[in-house]
Amino acid sequence: MFFRPRLFSLLLCLAALPAVAAQVTLSLGSISHAAFEADNVSIAFDAVRRGEAEIRLGRLRVAGAEYRELRIHCAGFYFDGRRLDCPEGQVRREDERGSRRPALPFSLAWRPGDGFFSFSIRDVDAVAFSPLVKRLRGWHPSGRIDIGLHVEAGQARLDLDVRGLEFASREGDIAGKDIAFSLKAGATRSGADWQWQARLDWPQGEFYRAPWRRQAGVRIDAEGVLSAKSIDVALARLDVAEFGAVIAGLRWDRERGEATDWGFVTERLDLATAMREWVQPWLAGLGFPEWRASGHARFSAEWAAGGLRRFYAGLEDATLADNTGYLALDGVNAQIPWDAEVPTEAEIGVAAGRIGDLPLAGFSLPLRLGGNEASVKGLVAPMLDGSFLIDSLRLAKSQSGWHGEFEGGIEGVSMPKLSRALKLPAMAGSLTARVPRIAFEQGVLRLDGALSIEVFDGGIIVHQLRLIDPFGKGRRFVADVTARNLDLGMLTRTFAFGAIEGRFDADLHDLELQGWKPLRFDARIASSPGDYPRSLSVGALKDITALGEAGSPERLARVPERSGFSFGYSRIGFGCALRNGICLLEGVEREGDGVVLMRGSGMPSVSIIGYNRHIDWEALVARIREVIAGRPGVVIE
Repeated sequence: MFFRPRLFSLLLCLAALPAVAAQVTLSLGSISHAAFEADNVSIAFDAVRRGEAEIRLGRLRVAGAEYRELRIHCAGFYFDGRRLDCPEGQVRREDERGSRRPALPFSLAWRPGDGFFSFSIRDVDAVAFSPLVKRLRGWHPSGRIDIGLHVEAGQARLDLDVRGLEFASREGDIAGKDIAFSLKAGATRSGADWQWQARLDWPQGEFYRAPWRRQAGVRIDAEGVLSAKSIDVALARLDVAEFGAVIAGLRWDRERGEATDWGFVTERLDLATAMREWVQPWLAGLGFPEWRASGHARFSAEWAAGGLRRFYAGLEDATLADNTGYLALDGVNAQIPWDAEVPTEAEIGVAAGRIGDLPLAGFSLPLRLGGNEASVKGLVAPMLDGSFLIDSLRLAKSQSGWHGEFEGGIEGVSMPKLSRALKLPAMAGSLTARVPRIAFEQGVLRLDGALSIEVFDGGIIVHQLRLIDPFGKGRRFVADVTARNLDLGMLTRTFAFGAIEGRFDADLHDLELQGWKPLRFDARIASSPGDYPRSLSVGALKDITALGEAGSPERLARVPERSGFSFGYSRIGFGCALRNGICLLEGVEREGDGVVLMRGSGMPSVSIIGYNRHIDWEALVARIREVIAGRPGVVIE
């Protein structure tokens, strides 16, 4: 039944009863309404003077939640047919759980004739709501709350003040600490709708909604229309301290319980705050590394018909850098529009940048956006005295995640300049490295084809290259490397090692690096076939021998390092299988208990033989560094 007219008529009749019938008790059984259902309802009150009133409900179902054994008690109750007053009311549950929690106090006044209604809750502990609002029970709320609602003559006003509010979800993904905020709202009836305005001030506390965390310093001003079917936010302005302002609009479908249309546009925002508090937590959830930013930004977006229709991002004199230190861009100015219906062209300019330790000069990025895909073609970025090239770059998102392709490389970079930039010994020649195609899928960056590098008057080819988790701190590099006909003289002069003349080939299989430190590989270095001068100086012989001895080799200490004096060799061969930090040594051949690393020839003739085949890799690397630096002092056992 639709209860209110009948109940009101009944109360009018009761109000006319003589004083002998002043105390009235009603048992109404069940009450059904579009908004709620109630069973086992009983009402007891004084019909002619102020006194006590009590309403009991065996079961109340409202907004999809069910409550049992509710008791509403009112002191100072008065009803004369024209006005209902409950200046000191309390609501509590009568079951075991409700009896352990405080009652929810309230005051209420109602004039059914002219629609006057006033309801307030003052200085109530937030936990008092938990017996009534089931969704709060697992949040363990605390804090003090004031609520006031006043309706009269087509005008309505809502005041909400919260102090010291704290709460946390069971999962820990939503929490608040020491929050204070106020909501002031007013509305005016216009036909069947309400025109409303509201202001929210949040000056204190901290709110966490995974993955975002925000300190206080937020103010929202909004206005719109409330109708039976929807809530329309015509204009809302969000001001966030140290960040900037966002202007937004929204339509909320009350029947479907979701936003059907929304959009926003920002004013000039602080990019450092936007990256730290809004963008970075989202990127972290996608598995991307941390980024740092400075400068200013502008954004806008439009959502309609169940999907994002338009988006815009603009950067002004921005700096962007990933936390791993491999990519940095300075002086970035960009206008990046995206439209779900038509492809768009972005304008991105970079004043300077860096890839690892390699500096980049200014360049423009020709970015094209369409649907869930972004592409770059024909980028030429100056790098030292050469260029970094992107022939083609494509990134797209599908149901399986992000995937992409890259073609490009490095062209004509001076090796001496590159050596200085990378803080390496000076190398001669130039570097040209072309990447035929790199694909990114399921967290793996994979090289299709081979990467060719010309250096030390020979060639190095990298193939089967893969970079696993390329944007994470635990990135792993896997590849096979082949080098052919490299000049040993250029190599040894570059690294301040004793002079060795000749050429060599190298094969490096199953190379796996993490943090640019080798985890495993199978390496083989050997003299290149062919007819060419093969010799090593006394200094080179001492350096090689020092790798396995403490101090200067005594047997070679008295050998003079005269200009032009050298030893000949017929073959050089060195193999290392690295596993668990131990290098298993191989040579050109076995001799007794040792392996021959160099077989001498001519007169005088010197061969180098290694007798310890199991070598600690870290100790070997440290020894090589000290020998090159002229400070021998590490013993390889």
